Amino acid sequence: MKKKKIKTILLGYLLATFFSLAATERLIPENGKFDSRFLVVIDSKSFEEASEEVMAYKAVLEEEGLGVVVMIGNWDNPEKLREEIRKIYNRKPVLEGAVFVGDIPVVRVRNFQHATTAFKMNEKEFPIEESSVTSDRFYDDLDLQFRFLHVDEKNPRHFYYALLERSPQVIESDFYSARMLPPSDMGEDVYKLLKQYLRKVVEAHREVNYSDKIRYFNGHGYNSDCLTAWHNQQYAIRELFPAAFRTADGNAFYNFRQDPFMKYKLYERLQSPDTDIFVFHEHGAFDTQYINGAYPAANILGMGREGSKGPLEILSASLRNSYRRYSGERRETFVKRAISEYALLPDFFAPERLDSTRVCDSLLAADVNIVLSDIRKLHPQPRITIFDACYNGSFHQSGYVAGYHIFTDGKTVVTQGNTVNVLQDKWSMELFGMLAEGARIGFWQRELQWLESHLIGDPTYRLLPANVEGDPLVYAKRLNRDLALNRQKNEVWNEYLKSDNPNLQSIALKMFSYNPPKGYSELLLRYLQESPYYSVRMQALQRILYSTGNYLAEALLLALDDPYELIRRNGARFAGYCGDDRLIATLVQNVLFADESQRVQYAAQGSLPMFNMEKIRDEIARQTAASNLTKPEEVAKTMTTYFEGQSIRYNRSLTVMQNKEADMNDRISAIRFLRNYNNHQQVPALLTILKDQTDDLEVRVVLAEALGWFRWSFQKDTIAQALKEVSKSKNTPKELREEIEQSLIRLQF
Repeated sequence: MKKKKIKTILLGYLLATFFSLAATERLIPENGKFDSRFLVVIDSKSFEEASEEVMAYKAVLEEEGLGVVVMIGNWDNPEKLREEIRKIYNRKPVLEGAVFVGDIPVVRVRNFQHATTAFKMNEKEFPIEESSVTSDRFYDDLDLQFRFLHVDEKNPRHFYYALLERSPQVIESDFYSARMLPPSDMGEDVYKLLKQYLRKVVEAHREVNYSDKIRYFNGHGYNSDCLTAWHNQQYAIRELFPAAFRTADGNAFYNFRQDPFMKYKLYERLQSPDTDIFVFHEHGAFDTQYINGAYPAANILGMGREGSKGPLEILSASLRNSYRRYSGERRETFVKRAISEYALLPDFFAPERLDSTRVCDSLLAADVNIVLSDIRKLHPQPRITIFDACYNGSFHQSGYVAGYHIFTDGKTVVTQGNTVNVLQDKWSMELFGMLAEGARIGFWQRELQWLESHLIGDPTYRLLPANVEGDPLVYAKRLNRDLALNRQKNEVWNEYLKSDNPNLQSIALKMFSYNPPKGYSELLLRYLQESPYYSVRMQALQRILYSTGNYLAEALLLALDDPYELIRRNGARFAGYCGDDRLIATLVQNVLFADESQRVQYAAQGSLPMFNMEKIRDEIARQTAASNLTKPEEVAKTMTTYFEGQSIRYNRSLTVMQNKEADMNDRISAIRFLRNYNNHQQVPALLTILKDQTDDLEVRVVLAEALGWFRWSFQKDTIAQALKEVSKSKNTPKELREEIEQSLIRLQF
């Protein structure tokens, strides 16, 4: 009965398609009245090859209550497509999301690195194809303004654009979006892959699937391999997905330490049936998931891959492979360190030994990480896979990890990945609990306002809430409707905030940011201080950081004392960006005594040099003297010496910036360093350079850009005032004035 009904619907749609295309040559409208719409943007060839599958996808979404418009065409530049999307967006009903299917122009963005989490490559020094960020924010944030640069010389479907200085400087996507782009190097016809994939998506939408089976993996070197971070994550995820913690197989948390060749165990886990979500926290490349690292964990039980070696053999092969990657002075330094640390004999790296072990060592290296050829052989089962990693979502490449996971045989219908490198300390699971409440995954992605972050696959997919009273379909429909239609209606989100569900509370706190109610800053500070939920406290901190900026020092003091490692870590990191002296004592305490939280300690150690050295020295002396350290004087001396060295280093860097006779590249490099390390003590000297009309124009422009990164600094108002003064001067060149305009916008909340 169902199959007959579907065929009838498809026939009707195909007839409608014919007449619609005859009239407009591009649009297939939604079939009926809906509260919100979804746009499928597809190139003509892909639609010709997969029209039946596209229409089945449209049909199943409309059965769920989401109207679907199909736009078919051959766009020779992104701006034409963007304007056509804008026309649809401006019409009713609300456009909640879009997916770009097949050969849709790829935009690579420049002059917008401050909208990434970590990417900071010199756009003048590095090739344009390396120093640009592939991003569909060009399409889904219609307020951003761009300047066309040129078409890629090697790939005419890649287009380079620079963000205009007068444009908004933060991302606020108007709708969610995703890519359905089969990798061209999978050895299959891309249209065949697309058809198979769309059939899988339709099947997924017809199933009843609750959010009750999740898997997490932490790879080698991620978050400094901190076990406290890994351990705390389990508590946080339990808040978000309580139904997954009712049974033994509802959740699992894996770590690279569990096996020297962990990827083989991950293969088994990835292919186990009924998994809803699989999250990879790892390092990555566009074609690689880094799993175990150079020196795999020892497996004393010998239960790794078939015929696996013992720990000493693994270590030996890893050292030889590392040696082969180096040359010259780096190789000599590596040899000395390896012989010293591992008590090796001098002939360990002898040429004859290296030659005789080359093949075996190469095979071992291949066993450490997951590469595209591995994924091609798998049948991944998780409906949703998240890659909290660098470059795994690089859909502009002919082959990319996130694409392989959905277009290979299996059940995965949507993945999330990044097109460039990504910050390890970002809150990658922000509002992730939306998925447990039945939200379409696109709504979750829309709240992650980063230039590099993308969904690959179907953004309309959703799980059913497994922890609610009443009909889960009705519950999920209400949430999705509110996310689509009521983002700025505080009366709606007030009801969510009253719930005892941390997911709903977090959603409400975020939605308030789009239309801040009276007392919003005070509300956030109260929830940060009083909420019993990890995720709600983190959301309150996140909103103070990115939405209001009020009570920043007070919020960071609370964060630095929070039981949740991620909150402490972000508190320590943003303390350096803030620079308020009240934060010094807690930062020193973390450096001295937070050995169990390596990433927090690391962040605190990086932040302290942004403060006054005399106050740091006094605080170290006070805390060590009052401690139970075995040798407090020795610890105080060592720690003080380290930070004095850092102070000297930063002072030397400032001297280079100030020296007009210094090498231009050295001056610019020193200034660019300020983007990661906002040295508040140097602001008066930096502003003197900025105002000096006799100094080099490029130096002043680069400095104006760097000062735009001082968004959280207690010196922000002073910086903004100086930028305005320089901008108003008749002697200020246009290039500098434009950069100042951009920085002033960036400094605003």
